[in-house]
Amino acid sequence: MIKLLSFFRTSSPFILLLLGIGIEGLSKLIEKKLTNVALGLQLMAFIIIVYGLFRLINKK
Repeated sequence: MIKLLSFFRTSSPFILLLLGIGIEGLSKLIEKKLTNVALGLQLMAFIIIVYGLFRLINKK
């Protein structure tokens, strides 16, 4: 858990944005068969993208 938190704290905002977009794409692929899992992945992707955007804006 500590390694996961340190990854989000130390990674660049662009990597977080790419990670969020990748998770969003994956959730769209499995949306027809596993709707609940896809909704959870979409929520996680949204949180990662918003966090990445905040870090990008506050980087100045």
